[in-house]
Amino acid sequence: MNQTVGVIGLGAMGAALAAAQIKAGHHTVVWNRTVQKAEALAAIGASIAKTPAALMARSRVILVCVDRCETAEAALRDVWQTDALVRHVVVQLGTTTPVEARRFAGKVEAAGGAALDGAIMFYPDKVGVDGNEPLLVGGSQDGFEIAKPFLQQISSNLVDLGDNVAAAAALDLGLLTTSVSLYAGVAHAARLCEAEGADVGLLANLCGHGPRAQERFEIIAKAAFPLGSLHDGGSMAVWADVARNIHQHATDAGINADLPAFLNSLYRRAVNAGLGGEDVAALVKTLRA
Repeated sequence: MNQTVGVIGLGAMGAALAAAQIKAGHHTVVWNRTVQKAEALAAIGASIAKTPAALMARSRVILVCVDRCETAEAALRDVWQTDALVRHVVVQLGTTTPVEARRFAGKVEAAGGAALDGAIMFYPDKVGVDGNEPLLVGGSQDGFEIAKPFLQQISSNLVDLGDNVAAAAALDLGLLTTSVSLYAGVAHAARLCEAEGADVGLLANLCGHGPRAQERFEIIAKAAFPLGSLHDGGSMAVWADVARNIHQHATDAGINADLPAFLNSLYRRAVNAGLGGEDVAALVKTLRA
């Protein structure tokens, strides 16, 4: 039986989520700040809501996929009122810190709804029932059962983290911490070789830290810093936001913040130097200055 789902936020990931729901035969209502992205989905069967509140009125389950938690909160400002979300399940699928996940869930619950927070551990091109990369989801267990038919269209590997609404954000941020630390290490290792006249390209071949590190070394060796010109990957601005979130979490959680503070400073320095639109491998440029 067809069911209705709402999708708020139609960037690359949000659009992929909505397309997966449409492909499954679910009536899909979408909203985005810029209507052009919604119109592209309307062409394949989605309905466009004029406001997030209008979307809520037509959808029991709402998938929210925007860049930051504060953006999600702003998008839903018209529904943060008592009982506005009764019988609704809101699934936050953007990047959050654990503190943000709990805050967002608290607002949903205060408005009468069931809250879930999820971490999509793959890129938009892997969205779909044929994918087996994990989709981590925690929060209201009643809400999870209601949202499950829609979440299963995102990935066949749906991981229920129980009622801990901050667990997905913690696991996602933990994995991302290894990435921002690795990329900073790549930049330093490349600079070390440059200073001693050693071949950075050979270092790439010797790298035992997986393909993402090797690709960053190759980008540095060939000075292929424009985003996507040699290898796919996230921009400096995206990874700087990740580093900021890691630092913020360390501060919020009261754990040692020495490494997060350094990483946040390093990545922010790169963005401030105008490297935000380049591949994260461009960190090496800040170490050359």
